[in-house]
Amino acid sequence: MRLRRPLVAPAVVAGVTVMLSTMTLWGVWSSHGRLASFLSGNQANTWVAGLAFGVVGALVLRRQPANRLGWVLGAAGLCAAASSTAAEYVTYTLFTRPGALPGAGVAALAVWLWLPAFLLMVVALPLLFPDGRLRSPGWRAPAAVALTSGTVAIVGIATVDQVVAGETGGAYHNPLDLPLPDGPQLTVVLVAFFVAVAVGAVAVVAVVLGMRRAEPARRRQDAWFVAALALILTATQGPWSDVVTFALHVAAVAALTVGVVRHQLFDIETVLSRALVYALLTGVALAAYLLAAAALGANLGPGVGPALVAAVAALLLAGVRHRVQLAVERLLYGRRDDPLAALTSFGERLAQTMDVDAVLPAVVDTVRATLRLPYAAVRLTAEATPAYTAGEPIAGTVEFPLTYSGEPVGVLIVGPRRGEQDLSPADRRLLEAFARQAGVAAHGVRVTRDLRRSRERVIMAREEERLRIRRELHDGMGPALAGITLGLETAARRAHRDGPEAGPLLAELREQCAACVEEVRRIVADLRPPTLDQGGLVDALRRHAEVFNAATTAPTVLVEEDLPGRPYGLPAAVEVAAYRIALEAMTNAVRHAGARTCRVSVSQHDALLITVWDDGSGVAPAAFGVGLASMRERAEELGGRCTVTFRQGQGTQVEAVLPVVAS
Repeated sequence: MRLRRPLVAPAVVAGVTVMLSTMTLWGVWSSHGRLASFLSGNQANTWVAGLAFGVVGALVLRRQPANRLGWVLGAAGLCAAASSTAAEYVTYTLFTRPGALPGAGVAALAVWLWLPAFLLMVVALPLLFPDGRLRSPGWRAPAAVALTSGTVAIVGIATVDQVVAGETGGAYHNPLDLPLPDGPQLTVVLVAFFVAVAVGAVAVVAVVLGMRRAEPARRRQDAWFVAALALILTATQGPWSDVVTFALHVAAVAALTVGVVRHQLFDIETVLSRALVYALLTGVALAAYLLAAAALGANLGPGVGPALVAAVAALLLAGVRHRVQLAVERLLYGRRDDPLAALTSFGERLAQTMDVDAVLPAVVDTVRATLRLPYAAVRLTAEATPAYTAGEPIAGTVEFPLTYSGEPVGVLIVGPRRGEQDLSPADRRLLEAFARQAGVAAHGVRVTRDLRRSRERVIMAREEERLRIRRELHDGMGPALAGITLGLETAARRAHRDGPEAGPLLAELREQCAACVEEVRRIVADLRPPTLDQGGLVDALRRHAEVFNAATTAPTVLVEEDLPGRPYGLPAAVEVAAYRIALEAMTNAVRHAGARTCRVSVSQHDALLITVWDDGSGVAPAAFGVGLASMRERAEELGGRCTVTFRQGQGTQVEAVLPVVAS
C-alpha cells in the first residue's frame, strides 16, 4: 500500500523521533549504573523534550503540511532526540564498553545538537507562532538577529573541544575543534546564545500581549503554549537542582499536551486515543516520581539514617504522584470515577437554580463539565430542536431518556470525547444517573413552557378579539348611530316647521345619540389605540413625540427605528403592549425625569426591542411604581420582559423585549 504524500513527513518525523528515543533508553538500560546519572543529568531533560516536540511536530505536519511551525517542532524534536541518543551512544561505546559499537566518532558530532533544538523551541517557535509566519514586517529585523546569533552559537559549540567527557576521566576530543582558545570562543557562544534567547523572550511577550485581543478559544491555546515555553526557559536559566529542572521539563511537556489534547493547540484536531494520552501522562508522572526517589537516594548516600529519610521522602512523593494521577484523570475524563461526588455536585447545582429558564443550561453545562464532554444538549418531548446546547455538535452522539413518573419528557444528548469512538460503561452509568435527576427538572421546565404558551395564546386571542370588536363597533355601530343622529336632525327641522312642540324631544334624542357615538369612540379607543391604525407603531410614537416636543418646557423626544428589510406587521397584542410600554416610559421621562433629551428606539430581530433612554436625574420617582408594574405585566403576559435601570446623574433606561412569535 502506497503511503500518501502528505503523510510521509509526519510519519518520518514521528518514526525517527520514537526510534532515537527508544535507542537512548536501550543504551541507558544496557549501561549498568548509568540510570542515576541519566536521570540526574541533562540527558533526561533533552530526551523528554525531544520525544514530546517530535510527536507534536508530526501532528502539526499531518494537519497542516505547509505550516512552518510543524517543521520547527519536528526539527527541534529530532535534534533533541539525536543529541540524547548520540551522547548515550558515545558514552557506551567509548567508556562503558570500549569498542563495542562502531561509529563513535560520527555519533559524537551530534552531541551538540541539543543547542539548535533549544533555540528552535524558545526562539523560532514564538517568532512564528501561531501560523508559521512572522507577525508583521517589523519582526524581520529581530528574526534576522536571532538567526545570525543562533547560527554563531551553534557553529561555536560545534567547533569547541571536548564534546563528551568520560566518567572514568577520559574524554573524546572533537575533530571539528578550531585552532582557537576555548575560553574566548565559549564567551562568544554565550553572548550569541543570550542574544537569540532575548529575541525569543520578546516574541513570547508579544504572544502574551496579543492574547488580550484574541478570541477566548485562541486565548486558551496561547496560554498553554506560553506556559510550556516559560517552563522550558525557567528550567534552563535558573540555578535549579537536577530534580527541579527535570520536573520543570515534565511540566512543560504536560502543558504542551494539555494545549493539544484539550484546546486543539496548533489547530490539531486530536486523533489520539485518550487512553493512550492517559497512559503517557501517567508514565511521565511515574517517571518523575522514580527520578526524584532515585536522585534523593543517590544524594543521601549509604547508611540507615539516609535510608530512613529517603523512605519517608519516597512516601511523601508517592502522595504527590497520587495527586498528579488524579489531576490527569480529571483532565481527561472529569469526575466519572467519583460518581457520588459528581451526583452530589449536580444536585446542588440544580437546587441553587431559581430561574426556570436557567434549569436546562445548568443541566447541560454541569454534565459537560463533569465528564469533559465536547458536546451536550437537552431536547424536550414534542420539540424538533434542542432547548439548550453547549459545545459543537459532533458525530456519534448518544441519547439518554429523561422521564417523569414513567412518562418521557425529553432526552439528554451527549457526544463522545475527541479521540474516542463511544462512551465507556462508567460514562454511561453516570449519565444515566444524571438523566434520572434531570428528568424532574425537565418536567418542570416543560410544564412552565406549556403554561407560557397557553398564556400567550390567551393574550393573543384576547387582543385579536378586541381588534375584531373594535372594527365592528367602528365600522358598524358607529356609522349607524351617526346616521340616526343625522335623521334626528332632519326630523328636528321638519318639526320646527310643522310642530314646534316636538322640537325639545328631538333635540334630546339627538344629544343622546351623540353621547352614544362618543361612548362608542371611547370603547374603540380603549380596545386599541386608534393611532396605531394610522401608520403603525413607529408612526404612532412619533406623533406622540411631536406633541411632547411642542411643549416649550418638555425635553426633546426622538424616535428611531431599526427594522432592516422587514415588512412591517406585528401581532395585535405585541403592537399594543409595545405602544403602551413606550408611551408610559416617554411620559415618565417628560414629567418626572427632568431630562433634556429622551430617545426611543424600536428594533426587530428575533424579538421586538423597545428602548427608552433619557439623560435626566436617574432617580426613581415615587409615582413611578404603578407605571413600572404595568409595563412589566404587559411584557410578561406575552412571554417577554421589561427592565428599568436608574443611574443617578446619568438618566433612566427602559428596555422591553417582546417575542414576535409565541415560543
